[in-house]
Amino acid sequence: MKIICFYNTYPHQKQIFPHEEQPLFYLKPDTCILTNNRPFFVPEFTNNLHCQVELVLRIDKLGKYIQDHFAHTYCHEIALGVNIFDKSIQAQCMGKGLPWEKSCVFENSTALSPFLPIENINQLKDLQFTLAKNNLEKHKGSTSTMLFSIKKLITYISTYFTLKTGDLIFTGSPIPSVPININDVIEVFMGDEKHMRFRIK
Repeated sequence: MKIICFYNTYPHQKQIFPHEEQPLFYLKPDTCILTNNRPFFVPEFTNNLHCQVELVLRIDKLGKYIQDHFAHTYCHEIALGVNIFDKSIQAQCMGKGLPWEKSCVFENSTALSPFLPIENINQLKDLQFTLAKNNLEKHKGSTSTMLFSIKKLITYISTYFTLKTGDLIFTGSPIPSVPININDVIEVFMGDEKHMRFRIK
């Protein structure tokens, strides 16, 4: 299973990469996944943790060079994900033109809510989701502001490697990241319904 994370799919992210016209992505190992509302334990090497909420797609069949008009047949489940990363490590790496995966691929850095079935990815054109920290809304957005369609992300990534059943696609975050610290409680909502709650330890 692959975890594919896009990161220039919303206007605020586009400001960081203003000249890049195509979606940008990186990969995470499956050891990053945190489920069942389990707590996230802060790694010893981090000191500036941030998080952001994203819509997550689960691929449900094998696909390569997927055409746009078939893209909707490759995903029938969605979830919300919280990507956790160290902003200082990321900035240091990016400032030197180095890969910055070490800022975000550590153990349990990808919290995942339970998956929900959908009939068609066209339902996702205006999906509202929210991240709250310590009962305060910090991060709210909608897929309606995405710069690339869900179909585009699926077709684009499938030109570079084969998508397999169970692969996860994190579609990017609509709002800048939120700083987190030990004892913070993170909750995520789809519409008004809570889908995940976990504590930082």
